[in-house]
Amino acid sequence: MLLAGKKLTAQSGSYWVFRWLPLFVPLIAITVAAQTPTKARLPDSPIKTVYIIPTSHYDFGFVEPPDQVRERAARHIDEVIRVAESDPDFRWTIESVWQVNEWLKRQKPATSVLPKDNAKIARLVALIKSGRIALSTAWGSMHTDFMGAEELNRMCYDYTVLKRTYGVESQLALMDDVPGHPTSIPSVLANSGTKYLVTGANTFLASATTLAPGKVPFYWQSPDGSKVLIWISQGKRGGYVEGMTDFYLDPYSLDPYTNKTPYEMFNPNAGPKTDLQKMEEGVTELLNRYNAGGYKYDSVMVMFAHDFVEPTNVRSLEKAVKLWNINHPEIQLKIATPPEFFKAMESKYQSEIPTYRGEWSGLWSEAKTQSPLISALARFAHEQTPAAETLWSGLSMTRSIPYPVGNMASLYDWMFTYDEHSGAGNTGWIQLNDRLPLEEQNRQYVRYMKQAESEVENLFSRGLALLAQASRYDEPFKQTSANEWNMVVYNGLSWQRNDVVEIQSPREDLRVASLTDNVSKQPVAFDIDEKGNVLFVAKGVPALGYKTFTVTTAPGKAETTLTTVSGSVEASNANYRIKVRPDGNIQSIYDLRLQREIVNDKGELPFNDLLRVEGSTASRLSTPITPIITIKKGRQLTEISVMRPRAAFSATVIRLYDGLDRAEISNLIDGSRLPFPGGSNNWSDSYYFSFPFSISKDNLKIMRGGQKWFDTLPDDYLPGARQDSVTTQHLIGLTDGNATAMLAHRQTFHFAYAGFVNSKLLPKGSPQEFPAMYTGKFPLPEATIYSRALRHTEQADTHDLGVVNMATVEPGLGDRNVFDYAIRAGGKWDTVTAWRFGAEFNLRLRAVYVGTPPGAPDRSFFNVDQPNVQIVSIKPLSDTVVHGEVSATPLDPQLNKLYTIRLHEFAGRATEVRINLPVPVKQATRMNLTEDIELEKIGSVSPLTVRLDPFATATIRIEIDRGK
Repeated sequence: MLLAGKKLTAQSGSYWVFRWLPLFVPLIAITVAAQTPTKARLPDSPIKTVYIIPTSHYDFGFVEPPDQVRERAARHIDEVIRVAESDPDFRWTIESVWQVNEWLKRQKPATSVLPKDNAKIARLVALIKSGRIALSTAWGSMHTDFMGAEELNRMCYDYTVLKRTYGVESQLALMDDVPGHPTSIPSVLANSGTKYLVTGANTFLASATTLAPGKVPFYWQSPDGSKVLIWISQGKRGGYVEGMTDFYLDPYSLDPYTNKTPYEMFNPNAGPKTDLQKMEEGVTELLNRYNAGGYKYDSVMVMFAHDFVEPTNVRSLEKAVKLWNINHPEIQLKIATPPEFFKAMESKYQSEIPTYRGEWSGLWSEAKTQSPLISALARFAHEQTPAAETLWSGLSMTRSIPYPVGNMASLYDWMFTYDEHSGAGNTGWIQLNDRLPLEEQNRQYVRYMKQAESEVENLFSRGLALLAQASRYDEPFKQTSANEWNMVVYNGLSWQRNDVVEIQSPREDLRVASLTDNVSKQPVAFDIDEKGNVLFVAKGVPALGYKTFTVTTAPGKAETTLTTVSGSVEASNANYRIKVRPDGNIQSIYDLRLQREIVNDKGELPFNDLLRVEGSTASRLSTPITPIITIKKGRQLTEISVMRPRAAFSATVIRLYDGLDRAEISNLIDGSRLPFPGGSNNWSDSYYFSFPFSISKDNLKIMRGGQKWFDTLPDDYLPGARQDSVTTQHLIGLTDGNATAMLAHRQTFHFAYAGFVNSKLLPKGSPQEFPAMYTGKFPLPEATIYSRALRHTEQADTHDLGVVNMATVEPGLGDRNVFDYAIRAGGKWDTVTAWRFGAEFNLRLRAVYVGTPPGAPDRSFFNVDQPNVQIVSIKPLSDTVVHGEVSATPLDPQLNKLYTIRLHEFAGRATEVRINLPVPVKQATRMNLTEDIELEKIGSVSPLTVRLDPFATATIRIEIDRGK
């Protein structure tokens, strides 16, 4: 080295070092600083530990058809096992039980006929038991507000099967993407043994709750008092992807859709940055976000996930965590599972964690209005499956016939698959889906729900025939006359009821001449409509039982009994007077008994009008020919029909039945006549039926009928929850404390409030309005409810072909969209009346002809003595399902002795209820919701008597005495 022209020698070295050392120290420091970037100063924060939760998010039908996604998930579990066994520090959370189910179905050696690969299964089980892999107890990431009541009760059943079979344990439910859930979720989870809930809430459309990020975790409590400790990760990039896309905790892994790192995607102009600098930007965002929310704890949870990512990403994450922890000891990153985080928080802060109650459904189930016919089939299955279960339990108990558990298992699997958050016939995500897989996805959803419909119909058809079937010990039955036919009317609800029966004549060449009630021996008034349907009100049909009628026929085709009343647009019976406007909309529904008008004729839109919204802008729907209004009167039926020739909104039929306190409205939309969607730079149009009710806007409350109770809105919203619309099960009510209007609905389920829908057509050239869903607010301007009938789409922007016109998203179901409603008024809100009204309208009486009448003219298999309690379902105990064993000789049928009765108190009143059954009960035990934990022995079994707390769901295991 030369310095100032002087050659350095060994002897001069020491002198040189000491002389020039003051100059070299700064130079060395500058050189080191240039090679090692200065660590960023992070914002001050109480957070000292970041728990990072690796997982992978799976959608049914988002990138592939559901059946292909099942295969993908099974392969994914294999990869989780492989990576976990190769890395002792590996942590993972399996998002959904269905993924494990699909993997288990495929664990069979090539040389095996039935036995599974137990050694391979044991490897996964060992990893779960070790705590390195956490397992969610939830079947999937569900549209929980859309699910049926009993279906929701069973959301954790498949986990319980894994627990019972393999000894795995979990107290965690994980549901991603869906931005919120109804108030019934803590009740279902807590009573299934789940303590913790993690939701990755996708808020790219609207909010989830303002409790996140500042007030999480919190105990989320249901009205029945059940609660779970919940953590909410929410964000407009997806929520569950926050660790990758918001906080850049892994600067190496690639986004599954772009093949870029998330940092590159969201910071394209950032310039060169070191890995640590990228992470520092992300952690700074994390700290600022939680500081702004007032977060006070020393630890946070961050979800590290994306769609269909593989567990090999954890290796990149481990590398990043090591880099961070060396450089930033003040805030440490820790790869973990959710239970590790929750237990740490409870051990330190349990007494400080707040409790909140409230509704915060994110309302993504609105997506299912894209396929209204498939969704109607799903709602049919929700109602009919528990009723079929209960019927077959009664038959199994009284007929010594095995219960068809396999049919029920298939039905629930089909429902779960469609009710998962991607379930809907649709046109796909922009530039994501290839055309052929997208079309196959829609075919599969149609197939699942058509199979469910067929399965339900077969269960009822054969079950009701069996109900009336004579045994070999009975005297052979002889029909009095060849003109007489035996009819059985079945009631699938747990209270006696009067309701409409609709049935065809026994043969096309016969007409019904008379109808006799076999209990009272009295004739029954009936009508025949233009389609030949026989319509009558069956009175006193026993709870979860039947009543028989004798039908007398005569030769000839059926002719209508309805007589046209000419020159009128008004009709009435003893309960209601209805007037129709010249345009076919409803001007008045007047309750004659209450002497009160139900319709607000001065509302935003006419009653039962069909509103078209292009994107978010109100539009018109053409009615090219003046509607034809016809009034008809029958023996006990009054009918108003509105025909709209050549219009998409093609028909409305309004019916009043003598003896029933309701007005029924049936609307028909001809999908083939709907306008092509677009015109406002939008892909889809939305269609709403408007229902302006004559209820004061002062002190106006919306009564949301959920799976277990009514929520009172806006009072029961969780802070900051989305409030523009609501999803209900059977009924939505409006009340001002003195007057009430109730709207029961059959096919539809999604409703928007006045002020949250753009309902007025703007003049041409007007500036675009901001979507009303973001500008509406409570208190509402009027008591109008908009029932979303469908979201109409016809074009898909596909990945492989670009924009494609799609003939349908519901292949094979046609274009005939029927939407049925029932209207009823009241004074002060009455929960029992409203609950029963909605349930009855959705689960209609079933009528069948049988060759031999049952031994008794009527019978109730099961019933309860309290009006605020419902039997939801009766079925064999889950862990007593007999699969049989393969042997040289067939096994005799194995009969069930253990059953469970699901009871629900829906009005918020503690009660003691007695349950009547068709067989003696030897013993009874109260169980948890998933039927695997005994809670208490029940002392009174004759009759079976159970104490219910307000809003409680009780699962009662009974052992029946078959000897008696």
